[in-house]
Amino acid sequence: MSARLIVDLDALRANYLDFAARSGPARTAAAIKADCYGLGMDRLAPVLRDAGCVDFFCASLSEGIAARRVLGNEPAIYVLNGVCADETPRFAEYRLVPVLNSTAQIQCWRENGRGAPAALHVDTGINRLGLPFEAFAPDLLTGINLVLVMSHLACGSEPSHPLNRTQCARFAAIQSALPGIPASLANSAGVLLGADWLFDMTRPGIGLYGGAPLDENSPQLQPVARLDVPVLHVRSLASGQSVGYGATFTATHPMRTATIALGYADGLLRSAAPKGFARHEGTKLPFLGRISMDMTVLDITDCPHTLAPGDTVSLLGSDLDALAKAAGTLSYEILTRLGPRLQRVYKEGPTR
Repeated sequence: MSARLIVDLDALRANYLDFAARSGPARTAAAIKADCYGLGMDRLAPVLRDAGCVDFFCASLSEGIAARRVLGNEPAIYVLNGVCADETPRFAEYRLVPVLNSTAQIQCWRENGRGAPAALHVDTGINRLGLPFEAFAPDLLTGINLVLVMSHLACGSEPSHPLNRTQCARFAAIQSALPGIPASLANSAGVLLGADWLFDMTRPGIGLYGGAPLDENSPQLQPVARLDVPVLHVRSLASGQSVGYGATFTATHPMRTATIALGYADGLLRSAAPKGFARHEGTKLPFLGRISMDMTVLDITDCPHTLAPGDTVSLLGSDLDALAKAAGTLSYEILTRLGPRLQRVYKEGPTR
């Protein structure tokens, strides 16, 4: 018995159309890096394409090649990490658009790109990749077939953070210096900040896959991923008995427990215990003790249904962000860590 990852393609499509509607006149792209955030690019990217998406963003050259093979010849595929000289033949072969992040990458593409399209990333405040805002000058782009200028928000998930407005103003100045070049600033969270952040193209990512874009008061999106996990063993626990490695949990009263077939080898973070939980028909079943490699123990004392080996409990779904919070992380990490042992099932209809 093994856990199954149920991926709802209808929900993915609905989330894309939701962001497209929120983007107003701006074109809505899709971030499909990290294998569509761990859920399977070969199955999810075509759904996004068929929903109307014509621009896709990957992290690396290898991801871009995989996306081209999945999506066919038509969509634009951008590679966020940029390009180096020995990669340019493959960019040409697969018609990938490098996102140029530095003067060195600009010069590399000028010398080796042979007039093929490129995008420019200007850093307006996140201080990761991107040409520094202070170093930007239109003359740097002489000889570059520029088809997009972009930046990335550092604090979009916190709408009131002052850096959002600062980055928006800086990016507007960049846009005005490059008339006629499409501009893109907003990720999932940025789409929710308002019309000033939309520009010509939005680039939702985590929101497409059911994660909350905002830290608080995020709009309800359709859950895309659910784990259905079999129960391996059910037992009674007497007061004074402990559970799991290190005996980190000791019962103070008689309890009933269920051991399920999911552990950190499947991508369930150890840090999700003890605050995490599964559900059975809506009832929360808290984690007990430590998460181990292949198993997790649940408290089923208050479950109104009698569970037995072979029954299933569920995780993620509409609880994705709650589980992430319990683990002290974000939904991004929860999804991208889902392991290869999970049986992946792609279906239409709700994941609950």
